[in-house]
Amino acid sequence: MELRSINYFVAIAELGNISAAALKLGIAQPALTRHIKQLESELNTILFNRLARGVQLTASGRELLEYANRIVSEVAQAKHEISGLRSKPKGSIVFGASPTISSILMPKVVSDTLQEFPGIHMRLMEGRSIRLNDFLLTGLLDIAILTNPLPSYKLHLTPLISEPLCLIGIAGILPRQSPMTMDELDQLPLILTPGMLALTLKAKASKKSSLNVIAEIESIDTIRSLVKAGKAITIAPASAFHVELNGDELQAITIEMKDLRRDLVLASRTDNAHLPAVREVSRIVKAAVKTQMGRYAAP
Repeated sequence: MELRSINYFVAIAELGNISAAALKLGIAQPALTRHIKQLESELNTILFNRLARGVQLTASGRELLEYANRIVSEVAQAKHEISGLRSKPKGSIVFGASPTISSILMPKVVSDTLQEFPGIHMRLMEGRSIRLNDFLLTGLLDIAILTNPLPSYKLHLTPLISEPLCLIGIAGILPRQSPMTMDELDQLPLILTPGMLALTLKAKASKKSSLNVIAEIESIDTIRSLVKAGKAITIAPASAFHVELNGDELQAITIEMKDLRRDLVLASRTDNAHLPAVREVSRIVKAAVKTQMGRYAAP
């Protein structure tokens, strides 16, 4: 039983005339008659009594009309809902970002998403990039901003921004100019997150030098307090300390070494990257990166 035949049947039942229904539907009357005969053959019953001036539903026809009206209504509702999902996506999105990214970017992302797509419910999860990567692969996250991720066939990766790393500290203990060699960098007292330590060691992997890391701390807020107190210097992108730098509490010196960069990548699983809600949130994230972090991008 085809949906088209059901629609034709409903039109004839409403108008009580095959010729009038054919005119309304824009098809030839013989073709419309064939559809009804095929429907009657499938159901093994007569649906219309043929009259001199039209047709009249039989008992079987009246019973079918009740089902047919429900079918037509349900299909119309389904089309409306699916079209609505394309134009105004809805559903739950679990988003992952590191604390430094979250502070500068997520207020804009969440605000714009809620304004444009009130049907999307967002949940934010903060953590280190390596942890977020695992959560993506296991399905705990729908989308995340990762730092320098490795390629994976399970993830859809979109580059967002590449940021140079900086030395950040109070004026008294920062060097007067950017370190130009790894040996110069090794002389500085550093407090680093595990992520920044990994990026720095990767950039100097072939060098016979060792960083003077006096503490490795996962909490960026703890590092922030120690750096502001003048206990040491940290290595980070300037965006991670944008509040302190804008308020002149701290100063930053870009490290002039091309391999010392933080590459931010928007990641979603390959099995959900096509979903309307994921696509729209991804678009909002990319726009927010330009407005909120564009000035920090590497030249």
